[in-house]
Amino acid sequence: MTASLDTDLLLRLTLRDVPEQYDCVKSLIKAPGARYFVSDLAIAEMVHALQHHYGFTRSQVAEVVRAVLTDPGIEANRALLDPVLSSFVNQPALSYSDCYLAEEARLSGRVPLLTFDRDLARHHPSAQLARTREETT
Repeated sequence: MTASLDTDLLLRLTLRDVPEQYDCVKSLIKAPGARYFVSDLAIAEMVHALQHHYGFTRSQVAEVVRAVLTDPGIEANRALLDPVLSSFVNQPALSYSDCYLAEEARLSGRVPLLTFDRDLARHHPSAQLARTREETT
């Protein structure tokens, strides 16, 4: 079977807080030949939930997400998500979304990522402050 997994299934898989749902997700993923896709947005929602609703630290969030991404039955955008998680852990002034945008720009070669966010421009090498006309003259 090939299908996509939403955030709720990922959370039940990692938190194991609803045993019946954990068992269901685990059996889906471990079924012979099963392949499941996890979107970048589902990972972003998972990061948000773990951090803001369950009180996980950035390091704990990254560890949990990486564990999900290493499951052989799960397909995801690992080439982008691995550096995003590293930035997220190493840049506490930046949100997960900021790290995602900056790493996406870097990996795609579309840098700099122009922003009005001073923290993002200061803390990520791929980001740069966008200057208004008055600031450039």
